[in-house]
Amino acid sequence: MNDREPSVSPRVSPTGPPPVTPSPVTGRGGVRPTRRQVLVTVAAVAAVVPLAGCSSATTRTEDASDALLALADAARSDAALIVAAVTGDPSLAGRLEPLRAARMEHAAALDQAGGRTPGQIAAPATPPSGDLAAVRDAVAGSARSAGEVVPRASALQVGLVAEVAACCATYAAVLSGAPA
Repeated sequence: MNDREPSVSPRVSPTGPPPVTPSPVTGRGGVRPTRRQVLVTVAAVAAVVPLAGCSSATTRTEDASDALLALADAARSDAALIVAAVTGDPSLAGRLEPLRAARMEHAAALDQAGGRTPGQIAAPATPPSGDLAAVRDAVAGSARSAGEVVPRASALQVGLVAEVAACCATYAAVLSGAPA
């Protein structure tokens, strides 16, 4: 019997590596990103871009309370618009209810961060009607507004505002891919 192990050489195809099919997105060989990867990227960018203006809380002199309260009011308005959209098309309930719940949580957290007590909250006017496109546009606007608040927010407030911006930007991207 032989003491040596037989040497194993890698098998090489006589024709070379398998051909790479060009990607419809890049035109080059490669793998097309999945929808989940695109959404994760959008959420990460939405969270990181507003944070680019972050600085320490000691250098921020402007009070962002009014801006936080405006974001809270916008969150309640978005939630009311979602209710109107679901009332108009009940089939949207499963897709929009998590967004409505998130926007109500945002409103409560932003109220607290802005110094508003629950007794001071006025109910938003219910929109006469809403649809998926209106909801998408509203949350996209809320994401932009949250990004504009970051430079005025304290270091502690920036995390909350970034969370709001990321949530809204992600839902706007998701709803953009959905038929309106």
